Amino acid sequence: MAKTLNWGYTDTPITGVTALNFPRGLVNFSADFAERSDTDGSLVLANITSPLDRVEQVRYARQEVKNVYQNTSIDPKVQSPNRKGVQLLVEFTDIATVTDSSDPTYRVDLPIKTHVVIRVPNDALVDGTVVQTHLGRVVSGLFDTGSTATTRIEKLLRGALKPD
Repeated sequence: MAKTLNWGYTDTPITGVTALNFPRGLVNFSADFAERSDTDGSLVLANITSPLDRVEQVRYARQEVKNVYQNTSIDPKVQSPNRKGVQLLVEFTDIATVTDSSDPTYRVDLPIKTHVVIRVPNDALVDGTVVQTHLGRVVSGLFDTGSTATTRIEKLLRGALKPD
């Protein structure tokens, strides 16, 4: 008997929408980044194309999780005997600069940081495709149903948390 992974939900079809594409940055790690630090379970890269006073950084981290069931509502009767897992972090830190074409002395730097934390159990059925699928759902939470417009992000930034 083969084991299968079931998400436990069924998405209701959206009229006229068959797929959603989310554009990703064309980050070229081999050409544009250099190692800044590499410690046990953590790596920081610096973008060598960014200015010295506004260096873009990428941080990766990985740590073992002793009990992935801790702080969940999962009934112990249906928990795996293997409670161990792994937690991953990917974080981009940038500094965007605002200038004014009519005032060459005007400059304001804006720090922008985004990170994703992925926590999964050590299970043979949890692979890159499973994580990608779940990450896609998380990204979908930033958008209105069936849309790739930034309208929901604009609402979230202003404290309107409830989706339409």
